[in-house]
Amino acid sequence: MKKIMMVMVGALLLSGCSDNQVILPKGNSVENSLESATTIPDLLLAENKNDQVAIYGRAQGDVFSLLTVQIDQASQTYSWSNVSNPSFYPVIYRGSLGTEGEDLIVVVLTKGTGTGIHESEVHVLRPDFTEIPVVDPREFVLKEVQLELHREQALRHYTLKVNEHEYSYDIHDRDSSDWFEQPSVQNIIRYDVQDQGLVAELPIQIAIGQYLGNAIVKYRLVNGELRPSMVELSVE
Repeated sequence: MKKIMMVMVGALLLSGCSDNQVILPKGNSVENSLESATTIPDLLLAENKNDQVAIYGRAQGDVFSLLTVQIDQASQTYSWSNVSNPSFYPVIYRGSLGTEGEDLIVVVLTKGTGTGIHESEVHVLRPDFTEIPVVDPREFVLKEVQLELHREQALRHYTLKVNEHEYSYDIHDRDSSDWFEQPSVQNIIRYDVQDQGLVAELPIQIAIGQYLGNAIVKYRLVNGELRPSMVELSVE
């Protein structure tokens, strides 16, 4: 009788392991196998060993996405993106940005580029990965720049006033077939760090292929955010 009971118990245990249940050895799960097979390694895009900062990206077509910023021994991944062209890899900088006692990390990304187009994006982090807002400079430039136009037959006489300075330009009508009624700074923006300060460069466009120099916007940290503080004109 005992033998019969033992056989029945064994049969019940075996029936619990039906054809629908598969037991895999530990450390060799289907999840782990799929992850190792499909994970794409991140590529080092920019690094400053002296400042102990770096940025990594994962290639997806023509862009790097899910960018990971490393500061000292810690890292954080963001849903930022950057074009995959090596000429426009991210730029990373660490410094005070002209503030007293601040330790800031600046990450400059290129979102898109082409003929007459360059879209740059900037992120400013503290070492604990909290981000400082950066105000878009376009509205500030259009408010600070004054442009006057006088026509004389086929010549266009422009007077550009920036920060109490005046600049004059004479351009022929035939130099473009599409003139703007108002200056534009929408299509090209480049961020950079110059003289330990954050700047944005925006070409002042008056027609397709026609520019009146570059507006250089300097930033200042005010009430926890980086705001445009002044603009100058570069005519180089």
